[in-house]
Amino acid sequence: MSKKAGNIPEETRAALLKAATEEFAEFGFEKSSLRRICTRAGVTTGALYASFRDKDDLFENVIKPVTDHIDYVVGEHYKKERESAGGELLDPAGEEEDVNAVLSLLRYYYRNRQVCSILFSHREHPAVAAFFDRLIGQIDAQGKAVAALIQKGISAGAGEKSGNQEVPEFTADTIHWFSHLQVEMIFYLIEHETEEREAEMQARNMVRFMRGGFYALLHKGSLTDIVKER
Repeated sequence: MSKKAGNIPEETRAALLKAATEEFAEFGFEKSSLRRICTRAGVTTGALYASFRDKDDLFENVIKPVTDHIDYVVGEHYKKERESAGGELLDPAGEEEDVNAVLSLLRYYYRNRQVCSILFSHREHPAVAAFFDRLIGQIDAQGKAVAALIQKGISAGAGEKSGNQEVPEFTADTIHWFSHLQVEMIFYLIEHETEEREAEMQARNMVRFMRGGFYALLHKGSLTDIVKER
């Protein structure tokens, strides 16, 4: 946690965060200078250390709005999934919900590109690495929960034909791989699509592709089989 600015005005803290955002975006974390940040903000180094412990603490506070937004979007999306029945997750509405979650992240990126780029371009920074490790863990847990819901829905729809079959190929490692694919999808979109509209179109294609593979493995068959049975 950062030191709270006791007698340091909020405007000073805001100026430091704005200056740090510009500095990190221009020079990267390693080459950024606290002295230059203070000059940009028009404050003394004493004012900086009254608000932040060090450069790492300042960096973590710069990226916090982005990580908070990602946590919020993912949390709300996962809550809706957990409250759904297995069959609902297979419906077009389930796909649209997945797409909307990705689009929410993309739209935030395109409207806050400078600070978002700081997060995404510093994946080796301990704070960023820890954030994405935690995010992957959340996606893993959700993947297991969603897999159980969908398997239940498939079994219910197939009746005695399906029963409660296990899917031995669908291991924790498979779920973990899917988790990384989901995170890498966002990285790919922001690194390769400069236009928001194009990124949204590609996001829809990628979500549909990943959903198809996920459900086909759970179903122990092909998408054609799923469509026929439904």
